[in-house]
Amino acid sequence: MPPLLDLRHLPPPEPMQRILDTLETLAAGERLDALTPQRPEPLLPTLARWGYAWRIEGLAGGGARIAICRQEDEAALLSGYAPE
Repeated sequence: MPPLLDLRHLPPPEPMQRILDTLETLAAGERLDALTPQRPEPLLPTLARWGYAWRIEGLAGGGARIAICRQEDEAALLSGYAPE
């Protein structure tokens, strides 16, 4: 199971910064899952520039779940993905 960061309790821009910090340690073939207080739109251009692929789903109680991996590992976005 990939690491899961629950960042829903943090105010902006902390969720974005924590995701970016964690991505710097992500190994090839790994995926990061994060729960955010809202859809992380400001994060997406940075992910694209850094060479990451992502999948976002809204959560029933508000917020979003984002799965992130390197573009070359895009198949990891679907493996073991279980929406909350």
